[in-house]
Amino acid sequence: MSSLFGNRQEANLKTCEQMVEAVLTARGLDATRHRIASGGGPAWGMTAGSAEIFIFLTAGSAGDNFIQVVAPVMVPPQEQLAAPRLLRRLLELNANEMTGAAFGLRGDEVVVTTDRSTVGLDPVEVEEMIRRVADYADHYDDALTLEFGGIRHADS
Repeated sequence: MSSLFGNRQEANLKTCEQMVEAVLTARGLDATRHRIASGGGPAWGMTAGSAEIFIFLTAGSAGDNFIQVVAPVMVPPQEQLAAPRLLRRLLELNANEMTGAAFGLRGDEVVVTTDRSTVGLDPVEVEEMIRRVADYADHYDDALTLEFGGIRHADS
């Protein structure tokens, strides 16, 4: 039974890989050239405006696959990284202005991220995830850097 489950998970991952590449191709990109090395499953990198976007497909240990779209936004000054004002602002943006994506921290960098299970995933959803993260990152890299200082990811 586990080999059947594993095959289904593998088949889903392969289907989603082809789907992501089709979406990138529809955006006018050469999906093969935008592949990046990843510690896990297939991954791609691209730019949109001043934002750098990363798309990851991962196989979960419980038999589920996931897609995650992430864009690094900025590196705040060290003193702002743990400052309640910055963290409060990110939480307020998550609650009041962000839809279908959220701010987070990866190391010392503020990121915009969205993810979901690949069950029932379709190309429209993949495109929407990429567009949403790209739009938020492209807007907020300037806005947050202006408000808190630091360095936009695009300038690092």
